[in-house]
Formats: sequence, C-alpha cells, structure tokens
Amino acid sequence: YQTVQAVKDVTCDWEAGVFYALVGKSGSGKTTLLSLLAGLEKPQSGCVLVDGRDLRELDVDLYRRSRASVIYQSYNLFPLMTVRENVAFGLENRHLPKNEIKRRVDEILETVKITQYADRLPERLSGGQQQRVALARTLNQNPSIILADEPVAALDPVTAHQVMADFKRINEEMNITILINIHHVDLALGYAQRVVGIRAGEIVYDGPASEVTQDILDSIYNGSAVPQAGGN
Repeated sequence: YQTVQAVKDVTCDWEAGVFYALVGKSGSGKTTLLSLLAGLEKPQSGCVLVDGRDLRELDVDLYRRSRASVIYQSYNLFPLMTVRENVAFGLENRHLPKNEIKRRVDEILETVKITQYADRLPERLSGGQQQRVALARTLNQNPSIILADEPVAALDPVTAHQVMADFKRINEEMNITILINIHHVDLALGYAQRVVGIRAGEIVYDGPASEVTQDILDSIYNGSAVPQAGGN
C-alpha cells in the first residue's frame, strides 16, 4: 500500500479441517493476509495455492461462492430482509427448488441456534445474533474454508465466547477449515487449535494453541525473537 509492504516473505500451509487464529498487533498484516487467501487482493509476488493450484488461475468468484467464504465484523446483512430471507438469499440465487431452500435454511438456522429469530429484521437482533445470521448465510454455501475478519471485535465478552463456540462446533462437526483474524488472545487460545502470529507482515510463530506461552505472546506483540513451540 504505497510505501507500506503489508505482507512479506510469508510461507505457510493451512491444513484442511483445522481451526486457526491469526494474532498480532493492529497493522501487522492480518487483514491483508486474509484478503489474499480470499482472493480479494492479488499478491504482487509469490502465489496463493489452493489444492496445489494458483488462485489466480481459478475463477475467484466461484472460489468464494463454493470454497472460501468470508465473514466480516460488520455482518453485511440485508437490512430489509428477515433472518430467514437473508439466509435463503444465496440459495435462491442458485435457483434451487423452494422446498430444498426451506429445508436447508431450517437446518442452518438450527445449527447456529437462531431459529426463534427467523422472522425478525436484523435491526431487531443483538450484535451476537447478527453475527450468527452472517455465519448461517455463509454455511448455506457449503464452504470448505471460512475466513473471518475480526468477527467478535464488536461483541461483549459473553457473546464473543458464544460466537467463538459456534465456530469451534462448526469446525468440529462439519470439518470446515476456519481462519480467524482476532485481537482477543484469550479467545484465540481458548477455541482455536493452532495459532499463527504475524508481526510487521511476517509470520513469526505457527504452533498449537495449547503450547503458546506468555513469552511467545510477548515476542509476537513486542518484537523479540519468538520461541517456536511445536510449530513449522
């Protein structure tokens, strides 16, 4: 970005079915890295490989519709549509039969525990409920990867835990790879399987969440050498 190199010399393998948390200071490159993985940004050098294929060679719109779904902090719900209509929107655009759409929407609403809010407009929902609707709308695409950019930043601590528990349950029950950019380190360590630390655009730590120590966190955020605990 002009004179700022947001991401540099990054080499990392993201394994299928793993719940990752991406941590680091604001401005360290987390959102840019997510945008590259989602195909929203193109790398000026190097490449993003999806199952061994360069993302630039794929239909990026199809990739985001069928493989990698993005969830944002701002929810991006349609304000004049009910919860049910928001969740059904993508399925209707694919011209699925009405009974199939209803069945899938009912299942998805139950999965994220918002069935009781199906007929409400987004403005009548709490922040956590709106984030669950955004998650439900993502799930109707049957993604194999969910990329979430600060999905709990605007939520109170209790609701943030509930939403993170939803992500963990979906990861475990549906075997969906999840990569979350998150500032709340305690949530990252409590719910993710693997933590990736990024500093000044470079990955400086990659290891199991269970092995992350305070020394490792201090190193990621304060700039000293990072001890690798079981990482690549």
